[in-house]
This record gives sequence, structure tokens and C-alpha cells, in this order.
Amino acid sequence: MKRTPLLITLAIVVTIAGGYYLYSKIFHKAFIRGWDVVPAESIFVYEGSNCKSCLNDLRASSVVKLVNLAIFPPEDRDSLKNITDIVLQNFQQGAFVSLHATKKDDFDFIFYLPNTDQLKTQFKVFVDQLGKNGSKLKISERQYNDVTIYEGTSGKRTFSWVELDNIWVASFTPILIEDVVRTYNHEARSFGDEISEAYKLPTVRKDGGNIYLNMKKATQWLTLFTNDEPSLLLRQFGESALLDVKISDKTNFVLNGFCLDSARNPSYFLSTFSSQKPVSFNLKNYVSNRAVMVATYGISDGKAFSKDLKAFNNTARHSSDSLAKISDTYKVNLTDLTGTITGEMGLCWLEAKGNTLSKVLIVNSSSADQWISTFNRLSEQVSIDTIFYEKYADYEIRELPVFRLPEKLLWPLVSGFNSSYYTKLGNAVIIGDDLEQLKRFLDDIDREETWGKSVAHNKYLESTLLESNISLYINTPRVWNILEASLHGKWKTFLSDNRVLVNSIGMGALQFSHLNDSYYTNISWNYKVVSSGGQASEATTTDKTITNVDEAITQMHVIRSHISKRAEVLIQDSTRLLRQVSAEGKVLWQLQLDGPLTGAVEEVDFFNNGKLQYFFATPGKLHVVDRLGNYVKPFPVSITEREIDFVSIVDYDHSKKYRFLIAGKSGKLWMYDKQGTNLEGWTPKNLENELFAAPRHYRIRGKDYVVAIRRDGNAYVLNRRGETLKGFPINLNARPVGGYSLEQGSSLQNTNIVVISRDGFRIKFNLEGKIPHREALVKNAADARFGLIEEQDGKSYLILRQEPRQLALFDDDLKELVSSDFVGNNQARIKFLDYGAGRKFITITDQTQDLSYVYNGAGKLLTAIPVESSVIALQPVDLERIRIYSALDKSLTIQQF
Repeated sequence: MKRTPLLITLAIVVTIAGGYYLYSKIFHKAFIRGWDVVPAESIFVYEGSNCKSCLNDLRASSVVKLVNLAIFPPEDRDSLKNITDIVLQNFQQGAFVSLHATKKDDFDFIFYLPNTDQLKTQFKVFVDQLGKNGSKLKISERQYNDVTIYEGTSGKRTFSWVELDNIWVASFTPILIEDVVRTYNHEARSFGDEISEAYKLPTVRKDGGNIYLNMKKATQWLTLFTNDEPSLLLRQFGESALLDVKISDKTNFVLNGFCLDSARNPSYFLSTFSSQKPVSFNLKNYVSNRAVMVATYGISDGKAFSKDLKAFNNTARHSSDSLAKISDTYKVNLTDLTGTITGEMGLCWLEAKGNTLSKVLIVNSSSADQWISTFNRLSEQVSIDTIFYEKYADYEIRELPVFRLPEKLLWPLVSGFNSSYYTKLGNAVIIGDDLEQLKRFLDDIDREETWGKSVAHNKYLESTLLESNISLYINTPRVWNILEASLHGKWKTFLSDNRVLVNSIGMGALQFSHLNDSYYTNISWNYKVVSSGGQASEATTTDKTITNVDEAITQMHVIRSHISKRAEVLIQDSTRLLRQVSAEGKVLWQLQLDGPLTGAVEEVDFFNNGKLQYFFATPGKLHVVDRLGNYVKPFPVSITEREIDFVSIVDYDHSKKYRFLIAGKSGKLWMYDKQGTNLEGWTPKNLENELFAAPRHYRIRGKDYVVAIRRDGNAYVLNRRGETLKGFPINLNARPVGGYSLEQGSSLQNTNIVVISRDGFRIKFNLEGKIPHREALVKNAADARFGLIEEQDGKSYLILRQEPRQLALFDDDLKELVSSDFVGNNQARIKFLDYGAGRKFITITDQTQDLSYVYNGAGKLLTAIPVESSVIALQPVDLERIRIYSALDKSLTIQQF
């Protein structure tokens, strides 16, 4: 065998291979894509754009400003500003940013830029200048897996960067750069491998860039902010998404595109709607303006939805045995109910007491009566004693005493509902987890205080998908107050420090609309433009209006126009002339009365048509006046009692069949109907001593109670006929001061009336005539005086402590909110107002000096200069501003802070 040809061939092969190796390593610089080095652990990747105006709009948005503040705290911004400026100047198409969880409560980004000559030059100049200027930013380098990592350190922050052939990568978290190097060396999977389907989709060129989202990891990001665990629905929502980024109308941050890989995969929640067509958001006509969040589900085929939901739950290993067991035990068909859902189903979260959330579920059904009859049969069999039933306005509310039945029916769309109360409105079945909150929700529908009737909400909804299968609408201004309690400490501080910018974020929506084998996706948030810095400034007075009258103003009551929904005021002067004044300070009408107003002015819907009138009393007379200042027949009505102490409105079943409850200074109680007739049992009901606060009606689990407490501490609870209930009166052995508050429980035993005694005891008595709680409050002086200040709508209360040199207010958990040396032991009028969305206010009027102070719910003084007034009231304008009404002598002042 001849060896020469073989050796020649081998030499040629070696030469070619060696030459290629030398060429590739020495003469030819390798080219890699940014995608090749993005770690698989990325939550999402943002890809830049060449549209400079689009990028400028993004940077100016409140959403991006908040993100920048989260990454670059004010204390670090100056030292790192030059580096970040270089990064942003070179961010364009071909550049990337990836988001990563870095700690239990923190995240950071990695920046990927084309390693251009311009970038190299800028960084070389920057580093050279550092050496000359003696900057505090120190530059160092280290080796990791044969790659040089450069680091710039200033204080506790380190900026790391690395050059990987044609890609320049940087981050403020050094360990993230090490993840990039491992991905570059093929020691770990890349993000492109994780979302390969989304990566293949075409993108829009003239926008603010693209976001590639790993939906499986997105829930991980949410846990960085809150202690709450994400639900199964979020954890198994979908696979991946590609979203375009843009700013619409300079006030709307928008992401839209497609979610993939999920429509036909039963292990993902999106598959539940793979047989459904998008549906319009008609439930907006039922959604209360008080809603914090609303999740809606568009269902065009109830039977297919029921089948797909069952398939998802089988894959997710969610047991439906308990539902089948209930159906078998009580011989009711629950499993077929979901098949009758048609159109929409919605879940509303509402603000409740103590920064908690209450839920209301709305289900549109082709057989709403079937739902009601099935629930009725189940309730009749499960109820131990009596079936709970209550007539409320035009609704019939019943209790469904089965633990978490809505969850068992509709998991994971619905969770919770330890208690369930249900009713029907048209084709909709409405279920609430709290009876009182359900009633308020129905009130809002009847008063048209809903998203569908709100100009502001409708304007936003028009910018969202008009038809969808899954939508989560977030009333962001109302979310922060609820969310704050569950945030990690770091983010609570962040929220507090950037309140102005946070409050600039408005309504938001996340929407998914089934299209072929994917879901068209729209995520949008509107916002108000905030000046650079976004920091709060000291409150200033604007739009000041002064209305002068001929005589001194003696009383002022804030009322509401049912037309404009704006606050207006009724004022009475020393001649007993009553005037209604608009929000602009214009006198709308005046009415001469024969005596001073006694007690409060109450708003009534006398004709049950949504229009408001005003009820009030003067010595020996009851009055009902419309918004034009005209009397409603048969008023005014003369009554026997002239020394009126308190007036109250009673509407037993919210049918607008009002009763007017009058308390005289002698302790006599009178009750009149709408025709001015004194009712049997109240002609009068004599309690033989004056009351310390207005008597009040409560309806608790369908039964009516009238509570009246005398100044000497004897408490009465009466029924509708004026009869004293068993166990009453009870002697509290204390002299209560201020007002009283209801702590409603699930039964009479744990439903308590709370009073505060003058000498510093918090006392609670229940509706069975027992006193389960008596607690001594802390005092710093022997002559300290105490009292209870109830929130205007009964949501909660404050505890007042007045000592010779200090006035202090505490919440119901005994946390001190306000401490004032200005008022001290002077006679003071205090009001506590809670308008929701964290808008809590406290007004204190020093009646000795005629000076008023306004505080927010956290106890921060909002009026740097006291308001000169003998009486004061306020209404919020928005999240930032309030309108204050104050009266002093002959002037009514309306001013905005």
C-alpha cells in the first residue's frame, strides 16, 4: 500500500482545518445574537426600537418613571447617572433588556447593547475622566469562565459589564452578568429556547419596542412585592407572549400582541376558553364605582366552557369530589349550572372594613331561575334552624349556608366565599360573601353609581378591547390602599416615598381574546402626566370662592346634587334663613324657617325615583324640601315635640318607605311615617332621660333593631313596634361621650355596640344584653376626657383623648394618629371621613379660637395654616386634592387644597 497519497491527503486536511481555526480566531470576529446570551431565568425581555419619538414617549410615561425609580433610588442616581445616560443613549433596535428576580423582594435588569465603536468610545472617555477627576466611582475587573467582567462601584451599588464579541452586556447586579456568561458558553439554556414559539412571530416596526414574556415565570415577579401567594389561575395561566409596546394619546401605556402555546393545552388556564368567542363587556352596568378590581369572563358557549373547565381542573388535579358529594347528598344538580352560563361572568372585589376586600360574583345565565331554585332547595336542606331570607328594596336575598360553594362550582375562576348570599337581577345571579356589602352593591346599581353610567370609566373602557374572553380591570387608584398592607417592607416605603407618581396611575386592564389557536392580548394603563421628579409639593390653596350673607352663619351641612353628583351645602344664618349653595359658591335658593335646624340634615329619595330631597327638623316641625327649595307634600308637618335633640332616618327594607325617628331632650322617642303620622308604639316611647347620641336603626340578619343610649349609660334596644327587647335596658356603669359604633358579626352574640366613656373605658355590649368587653384606656393626666368619633358612614371609629395640653386621636386598634398641642383641652368639634381608596380625613375645629385643622388618615396635617372657621366640612376632588367648605361670621368660603 502506498502511504504517500494518504499522507498528502492528511496534510491537506490538517492545513485547511488549521487555517480555518486561525482565520476564525484571529482574522474573523464571531457574530452572536443578543438572544443567544439572554438567560433562561428571565421573566421577560424588552427589545428596543428605532422609533425615537416612541422611546421618548415611553420614558415620559408615569409607568416607566416608576420603574426607573425602583431601579435607581434617589440616593444612587447621581453617582450612576453618567453610566445610565450612556446605556440609554445607545438603546435602539437590536438592544435588549431582560428582567430578573434577584432577592426575595427585589428585581433587576440586564442590558444588552450592540458593541459599537460609538459605545466603546463613550465608555473609554468616561473611564479616562474618572481617573482624572478622582471620582468616587471605582472601576475594577475580574475573570469569570475566561471572560473579563468590568465593575464600577459607588457606595453599595455596583455596575457590571462585559463584552461578548459583538454584544455589550451590563447590569447593576453582578451575579446576573455571570448568568449571561454561562449562557454565552452554552452551559445553560437561553431565553430564546424557553419561548421559541413567541420568538418566531413577526413584530411591528413603528412602535416603542417588543416584550417577550415567559408567562410561567411572571407570577414569580409578583411575589417580589407581596407576601400573598399567587393563585393557581396565575401560576398556570399560559406559556409565552409577544407584545408590542406603545404610548397612546400620551396618557395610555399599551402592550398588545399574542399569547401562544396555551389555547389547546389543558394544563394552561387559557385552554378553558378555546371553544369561546369574544364577548362584549356589558356587565359594566352592574359594576359598582367602588370596585377595586373586576375580572370578567366572556362565555359564548356555556356547555363547551363547562367541559373545558372540567378538563383543566382534572389536569390541575383539583378535586371536584366535594361538589359531587353535595349534589348526591341533597339531591340537587349543581354540575349542570355552569353549562347555562351565557354571555358573561364577573367577579368584583370591593373595599370593606379594615382595608379588607369583599367579593361579589355576577353570573349571566340562560336559566337564572334554575340557579335560584337549585340554591333555594339546597339552602332549605342545609339550614340548621331557619332559612335566612330578607326582602331588600326589590330584591329577595337568601343565604346559601355551604362553605365556599361558588369556589366548588367555578374553581379557579372563583375562590373564597366562606359565606354566600344570593339574589337575582334580570338574567343575572348575584352572589356576595358579605351581606352588608352585597346590599351596598345593589344600592349602587339602583342609584346608577356604576362603571356603565360613569363618564370617566366609560372613556377608559373605550380604549380597551371591546370584546374579550378574559379581562381583569384594575381601578388602580383604589388598589394601593388595599395592597399596601400586604406589601414587603421595601415596597411599602417605595409606595409612600413616591405617592404623587403612584397616584398618577389610573385605570388598567389585562385582556385576552381567543383567536384561532392563540389569544390576542391587550394590556393598558392610563396615567396623568407628572412633572420631572414626581415628588409631592406642599399643599397650596386654589380656586377660592367666598359667599357673603347678611347675617352670621350658624349652621352648615354638606349635601349632594343628584344631577351633578357634586357636593353642595345648606347654610342657616342667625335669622333662621336657610340657603342652598352650589360648589361654585352660588346661592341656588333660600327658605325662611321659624326656628333653628335641630339635629342633622338627611338626604332622602322621597319618591323612589333616584332624585334626592332634604329632611330636617326645627322645634315642633318636620320638613322635606326638594333641590329647588320647594316643600314636598304634606310637609312641613307639625309635631308635639319642640325640644328636639336628635333626628334619624329609618328605612327598614330599603324600600324608601321612610320613618322619621325623633328624640326629645327629655328622652321621649317619636316615629313618623312619610305622611307625618305618628306610629303606634312611638306616641311617644319614653326612655325617661335624654340620650347622648342619635338613636339608630340596624338591620342584622333580616331583623330590625333600634338602639338608643342615655347619657347616664343606660342602653336600650327596641323592635319596630317600640318594644324593649329581652335583656334591656342594661346599665353600662359609665357615661358615654361622642357617638357609638356597630361592630357587626355573624350572630347576635358577636355583634357589638361600642361606646367610650368620659373617664376612659371602651365598652362593648351585644344585642342579647351582655357586656363581653370593658377595657381601660391609657391616660397621661387624671383629668383626661375621652370620647368616640364615628366615621360618617359607620365604617370605623376614632378614640378621642383630651388632656390639658394635648388632644390625641387613636384608631380602633389604639394606634395614635393625631397629636395636637394647638387645641389641647378646648371644646372641639371633630369629624372622621372615609371616602375609600385611602382617602381618609379628620377635621378638628377649635370652637374656642374658631380655627380648624385638616389631617389625612395617617395623621399628616394638610392645612399648614389653620382655616378660620366656626364650622368646617370637606369633600375629595380626586386622589390628591380636597375641597374645603368653611363658615365664619357672615362668610362661606369654598377653597381647594
